[in-house]
Amino acid sequence: MGAYGYVRISRDEDDSKESISNQKDTIKDFANEQGIELIDIIEDNDISGYSYDRPGIKKIRELIDNGDLDVLVAKDLSRIGRHNALTLLFLEELEDNGVKLKLKSGDMDENFRGLLTWFNELYVKDISKKTKDALRTKQKNGEVHATHFGYVKDKNNKGKVVIDEEAAQTVRLIFRLYLEGNGVNKIGKYLNEHKVQTPYSRKNELYGYRGKPDWDYKHLWYGESVGRILKDDVYIGTVRRGVTKRPKIRSSKLIMVAPEEQFVHEGLIPPIIDKAEFEAVNATFIKRVENGVKAKNNVIYKYTGIIKCGECGKNLVTISELRKNGRKKNYKCSTYNKYGKAYCSGHKISHDDLDIIVFEQLEILYQSGLLKLDNLDKSIEQRQQSNKDNGKVIDRLQTAIYAKKGEIKNYSKQLAKELISEELFLEMTGESSAELGKLERQLLEAESVQELRDNEKEKVVSAMVILKEIIDKKELTHADVITLIDKIVVSERKGEGLDIEVVWNTPFMVVSE
Repeated sequence: MGAYGYVRISRDEDDSKESISNQKDTIKDFANEQGIELIDIIEDNDISGYSYDRPGIKKIRELIDNGDLDVLVAKDLSRIGRHNALTLLFLEELEDNGVKLKLKSGDMDENFRGLLTWFNELYVKDISKKTKDALRTKQKNGEVHATHFGYVKDKNNKGKVVIDEEAAQTVRLIFRLYLEGNGVNKIGKYLNEHKVQTPYSRKNELYGYRGKPDWDYKHLWYGESVGRILKDDVYIGTVRRGVTKRPKIRSSKLIMVAPEEQFVHEGLIPPIIDKAEFEAVNATFIKRVENGVKAKNNVIYKYTGIIKCGECGKNLVTISELRKNGRKKNYKCSTYNKYGKAYCSGHKISHDDLDIIVFEQLEILYQSGLLKLDNLDKSIEQRQQSNKDNGKVIDRLQTAIYAKKGEIKNYSKQLAKELISEELFLEMTGESSAELGKLERQLLEAESVQELRDNEKEKVVSAMVILKEIIDKKELTHADVITLIDKIVVSERKGEGLDIEVVWNTPFMVVSE
């Protein structure tokens, strides 16, 4: 007779100090009591019973297929498994193949079997819920459980991270190269050519991480990996927890959690990248997608995708032309460049001339902002009085709303005491509700006015700081253009040159208004 024992333990499911060796001794004694001589004991050590993709279960099925298993001995049914449906199917599989299951404890009566397997699954689900709840609490508290490329665990506090300066230099290089007009694929190629360590290689060096052993390209950079770094706000010190979750217990599949349901902790870890630089990079990402700009293996010039044809609306493309004093960059309508003058005009303008025009417009915008600030300061007393008056309006409306709600509540009490009829109640509350709605709309409008007045100067000052920094350095970078300008529209003035309209991004419109 082919008799085998089976033992399993999972320390995250079973609140027991029992070891796998103690469980083996238990079923050996039980087998001896039953007069069963065990050939061997199959084990699954520290493996969940919720899954049936276990080495031990596979071994049992091999024995069944080979006709070598007649009796299977286990401590109880929970050792066989904790998944209700799969355990019942496995028991049927044993019975269909003539294998007798001997349990030291637990009723094997068919009438109670389903109840027992259901209870065993309920137990593991309860443990799983408690584990998830504990994890969510840690995530809510911002405890760090994983490190990103550029960071390592703090040796003095495992719940915190510090900057890994060697990897951080690579992160800073990637951001700098992108802002210089390079695409993610070109950056990946540059990193590979200079043999810059990849996140996998760094993780392997620090922790002995092996990842997927059969993956042959662990030491190469790809556009996707570069893009992930550029978009990850962890590099400005933001920690996100609860980003993924498993749809069910022990599932190997992970699904993304909606951003509004994640736990976001700003400034929790030391930043590697300045917030302004990070925002400039991600604004550039969006602009490139919106304007259909693809870097491929070329550098993206700073006005590419920003400068538009006033006639056909298409981008102006960069054309490099050789002159006596060297190679010059010009922008020309892409429709004209591709199909000729029958479809559009050239709208040709040089890169250098465009720089001069934009800088002149930038100076005008800045002077306009200075004037606006001056006017804001001169009218401060008037504005303060206006704010006071508006504040009184808000107070009056809040009092009226409170009174109107009390009036509606009083009608309800009168109806309950049968002092007024239901018809009269509906008529009176209808009128009061309409008045209440009108008061609430007026309050919302007054509060919006107050907020606009409070924030107007702050918005102008914030925009002016950025403008001043750009003007002082006397140079416009690709990131500056993306930050400042929504688009530049170039139109033909028949026989009289070009009209150039610079459309500023929203934060800078408050300066010129």
